[in-house]
Amino acid sequence: MLKERTAVVTLTVGGKELAFKISNSLEGVDLYFPYKLKESRDNMICEKEANYYNSSLKDLTASLFKRYNKIIYIMALGIVVRVIAPFLKDKRVDPAVVTIDETGRHVISTLAGHLGGANELTEKIAEILDSTAVITTATDCQGKPAIDLLAKRINASIEPFQNLKLANAAIVNNRLLNIFTDHKINSVHSDNIEFFPLSDLNTRTTQSGFPLIISNRQFSIDSNYLQLIPRNIIIGIGCRRGVTVSEITKAIDAALNIVNIKRESIKKLATIDLKEDESGLIAYAVENSLEIDIIKREEIKKADLNISSSEFVEKMIGVPGVCEPAALLSSKTGKLILEKTKFSRVTIAVVEEVVLDEGEKTAYCWNQKWCR
Repeated sequence: MLKERTAVVTLTVGGKELAFKISNSLEGVDLYFPYKLKESRDNMICEKEANYYNSSLKDLTASLFKRYNKIIYIMALGIVVRVIAPFLKDKRVDPAVVTIDETGRHVISTLAGHLGGANELTEKIAEILDSTAVITTATDCQGKPAIDLLAKRINASIEPFQNLKLANAAIVNNRLLNIFTDHKINSVHSDNIEFFPLSDLNTRTTQSGFPLIISNRQFSIDSNYLQLIPRNIIIGIGCRRGVTVSEITKAIDAALNIVNIKRESIKKLATIDLKEDESGLIAYAVENSLEIDIIKREEIKKADLNISSSEFVEKMIGVPGVCEPAALLSSKTGKLILEKTKFSRVTIAVVEEVVLDEGEKTAYCWNQKWCR
């Protein structure tokens, strides 16, 4: 998993001073300077200790791409393009890359502008350095919404990912984009975007316009489409001792099929403190990159919840239920859409949270004027 920090790399004394200024203004920054700069006199005081490297810039970049979510290069853009090229994989996993010229006049969003957050980081650094932010993504420069940025705001996966370009192309080329959803989406506005409820999906997908679905439900559509799948499902789990990964997998899949929910929408798992060391549950979470929220039994006892209760369970472990209260308390605002359901040695409850759109953020255009 990538380190949730930002690396700043430079090659010159001037770049080193800019790096100090950025480091003193942002949290979670690690500095990387060539060893030849170790003895250089610095006009600024840095509150963080720097890393000095003897390797090539290419070898350093290979290491940083594996360890950081964001990388800032203070050097010529051409150098950055050449040095990062061998390590590019996919916009879903590539780190955000921002380039700053050695004088600090221009801050350029270079890679992963939307999903990686490079555009946002570019604006933040430009404000710190009082510089010009250079953002070239078409949607930002036209003052139009980007679907990948919307997906990031509502914490949604994108499926099929190769169709993302079709949705964004429809927006920037003034073709019709039809959005089908029952969620309240506040930040997507354009003359060529229309909203429809999910119930209209089957009757309108054959009409003009590219269809975008925002839902965690499963659909079968013949034409090209894009679906944003919000990660807003919490799976409450109760299980017998020694349960296997296979048993948990089958139980969760069966539960999701009952409520017609896609597995990609799972946000996290929830269970009680008695199960925090359950190896099969831990292994399932690791395999699926999911967090397990451990709810203490004392918290369940104090909570006023409308749940299915079991005298047997309360007698054995001191609380009236496991999967339902664990999921509800993990969410706090979610709604129970599947009451406790037993699958062999695993019991599942499903809670769905409201999808929150964090709102719209205006970006700089390439010519330093506001897009809107």
